[in-house]
Amino acid sequence: MELRKAIGNRVISELPTPVGGPTYLVAHACFECRKSWKLADKQAAICPQCRSELSRMGRGFKAPKKSDLEQWKKVEALWRAGFRFPSHESWRRIEPYPERFREVEAFIRENPDHPFRVTD
Repeated sequence: MELRKAIGNRVISELPTPVGGPTYLVAHACFECRKSWKLADKQAAICPQCRSELSRMGRGFKAPKKSDLEQWKKVEALWRAGFRFPSHESWRRIEPYPERFREVEAFIRENPDHPFRVTD
């Protein structure tokens, strides 16, 4: 093969430089503004409105309406307790998050080893 390359009988073109895989967007939330944005993980997570730090919620997070204060309180309480919102198929077989804010305290107490709870 080296001889064929040397006499020009075998031309090897340069391979294109790989660009990289897809950039996944992850939901980030501002609890002060009650808004959510999907950002690339490497982006600075600063709220464009109030300039506070955004909370990385996870790819499966669905933001409540801005006017739904109870749901925003619920989501913030869960996030502060270490619960995240991953996009995962086994979500259906795991203890679901509570529907109402008043149920959050009991849920946190009863689920210390929930698979979507991060620990430091």
